[in-house]
Amino acid sequence: MLIVDERGRIVDGDQVLAVIAASWQADGRLAQPGIVATVMSNLGLERYLGNLGIALVRTPVGDRYVLEHMRTHGHNVGGEQSGHIILSDYTTTGDGLLAALQVLAVVKKQDEPVSKVCHRFDPLPQVLKNVR
Repeated sequence: MLIVDERGRIVDGDQVLAVIAASWQADGRLAQPGIVATVMSNLGLERYLGNLGIALVRTPVGDRYVLEHMRTHGHNVGGEQSGHIILSDYTTTGDGLLAALQVLAVVKKQDEPVSKVCHRFDPLPQVLKNVR
């Protein structure tokens, strides 16, 4: 699931994870003091969450690795930069509609535009290369 804000800018999965993690932490809903993401997630997400006292655990790329770590270590929020978000309080797989509803609930609660609610950190420069 990806979101496009009112200015036409794409909100990627890292920003979605930041919104949900911060919201769930504020509501006391995080099962662990951290979330699970992949090695592809931006360092900006890790720093943002760290400032909130939320750890970011990284796994290899793939929702199966994210879910495996979530189950093994008791996390209830995880996902990928691609927008595949897993909220294990509700389901055992990524669910775009469920993730979108979580973000919309925060937008409604904060009564701010999506561009403000869903821009939690400035992504740091990132280069992705395939290496043999």
